[in-house]
Amino acid sequence: MIINIYHNKINYRIDTKNSFDISIPYEFNGKQPNFYDVERGQIKYLESAGTTYSVAKGSGCNVPEISMNIHCSGTHTECVGHILEKPGDIGILLRDIIIPGLLITVSSIPFDDSLESYHYDVRGDEQVISKKLIQNEIEKLEEYQPQALIIRTTPNSEQKKYYRYTQHTPPFFTNDALRFINSIGVNHIVVDLPTIDRMEDNGILGNHRIFWGGDSNTQADVNPTSNSTITEFAYIADDVPDGFYFLNLQLPHFVCDAAPSRPILLKAD
Repeated sequence: MIINIYHNKINYRIDTKNSFDISIPYEFNGKQPNFYDVERGQIKYLESAGTTYSVAKGSGCNVPEISMNIHCSGTHTECVGHILEKPGDIGILLRDIIIPGLLITVSSIPFDDSLESYHYDVRGDEQVISKKLIQNEIEKLEEYQPQALIIRTTPNSEQKKYYRYTQHTPPFFTNDALRFINSIGVNHIVVDLPTIDRMEDNGILGNHRIFWGGDSNTQADVNPTSNSTITEFAYIADDVPDGFYFLNLQLPHFVCDAAPSRPILLKAD
């Protein structure tokens, strides 16, 4: 199928076959990424009146029951309800099914080398993604006026899809990086990390608060009506080139602060 999209005074032609799925397939009872050593997502089959509803066990159909940790074991998209008392409804936020976005690749640096800030004590050798790193890549592509920013980090081994992050400490973004992302009008962030914040920051989630309109320490100024989203645990293979895309962010309508998601990049000509 061919789609024509008008954005930023330019007509783009999209062949929907020319797309890249950047989600991590969710393999129940199998290999999954893992954050905070949570229980692995699992499937079991309905048992009722002595019948196990599994074809492999003689039933006429499969009726699986699933359990999963949305935030900690796979690709997911979250809304501002993630840090509010009322979790909200992630399903009603994505009214644009195709969002102009940029894919960039960055390599983390030691925090001391960034000369930037974070809201929690950080050792000088901890790896961060700085404003400067992002700005250097965005400047090459800023004429596209993106509403989404997709960030691939290096190194980018396929094994990253299944890291247990208590054994592979992930880099995190500086506060300056999130303020810069806000300043250029980005409403949707997609990252290949388990979180945009430091793995431990005393529960503050300061970068999340900055992105959703607050400061880095309290909920006081967070915008509870924000329509912006953060997608974590994506995986962008090395053969997907940096540049301008349209993002199709697919997710089920969970009345919750987050839902499993399937971000698709559509190449524009």
